[in-house]
Amino acid sequence: MVREEGRISALQACGYQISIVLATAILFVPGIVAQKARSDGWLSLLLAFIFGLIVAVISSKLALRFPSQTVIQYAPRILGPFLGKIVGFIYVYYFFYVAYYVQRQFGELMTTAYMQETPIVVFIAILTLLSCYAIYQGLEVICRVNQIVLVIFIPAFFFLLALIAKDIRLDNFLPFLENGWGPPLVGALAPGAWMGEVAVILMLTPFVSDRRRVLRTSVTAVVVLFLCMLVVVVGAIGTMGAEVVARLLFPAFSLYRRIHFATIPILERQDAVFMMIWVAGMLFKLTTFFYAGLLALSQWLGLKTYRPLIFPTGALLAALSLMSWHNISDLVAFSAEVFPLSIDFVNLFLTGLLLLVAACRGLREVNGSPYADGEEVKGSAGAV
Repeated sequence: MVREEGRISALQACGYQISIVLATAILFVPGIVAQKARSDGWLSLLLAFIFGLIVAVISSKLALRFPSQTVIQYAPRILGPFLGKIVGFIYVYYFFYVAYYVQRQFGELMTTAYMQETPIVVFIAILTLLSCYAIYQGLEVICRVNQIVLVIFIPAFFFLLALIAKDIRLDNFLPFLENGWGPPLVGALAPGAWMGEVAVILMLTPFVSDRRRVLRTSVTAVVVLFLCMLVVVVGAIGTMGAEVVARLLFPAFSLYRRIHFATIPILERQDAVFMMIWVAGMLFKLTTFFYAGLLALSQWLGLKTYRPLIFPTGALLAALSLMSWHNISDLVAFSAEVFPLSIDFVNLFLTGLLLLVAACRGLREVNGSPYADGEEVKGSAGAV
């Protein structure tokens, strides 16, 4: 079986979960909740927060039942060899599915907002090659780089948004619940799905040094994500109005372009600063899901290492990202209607099913061996 020697702290795992969601969620969430819930978009985030907490608890509880294994390794033990392999393959595809979705998001934003004359394939190729290189360096290196990015990203994120607080108009959030609870509930699907991506802890837990803190780590990540999304949505709708935000492709970038320093002209166009931080976040998110997919695939196939798969799989994902959507309009519609439901199926339904069956059968791991409560332990688990 694949052996990954890298180890990360619970704090690094939390940073992992925050980065992989925030990098892409802030692109589309403001526009989606404004389209679905209008001035009640902030309320959609409250509902999404509850959903994110549910996924965080379910995925963490499942991971803690088998702390030295990934979901690919213990799914056959829970559901049996045949069904377990099928579920394992769904997880493999899920990780790659998110990865090539991220590739296309990155390419579309760069060609739409900044470099319209450059072919999208150039940006996707560059991001993919950088991600392949990062994966070669290993899990610990990826996490250390993310720590640096996150330390810069979070303070800059809130500082820049604080500068537009004076422009927020409270009347942009009225009338309250004009059309009842229906629109906010629908609007909660997309941000809730993004928050549910913290379920990547199912692949990270074996490498966390203090696994007892996994649940706290996931819940903390969801809380931070909720606050970040809430600030962006309130800032966007409060300054521009729900009608305007609903029509924008990338409301977060439009929001940052409104920031200016009247006394320091050289600090104009803060969207450029935001873009640089965002590019680093996108690279990390792609690397995370690409890495999780490679590790999952190699474990599913019973390979000793995932390294020979890195570049061929990267090329395949790049091709899929180019072929799966015709244009930016298709991608935006997909992000609002299809993507949330598809990843909710994995993060909530499949993960919840595994936890339910494992609990009913009394399956858990002791001293590295998965067993049913009261069942004799016959051997150790496969190496991670």
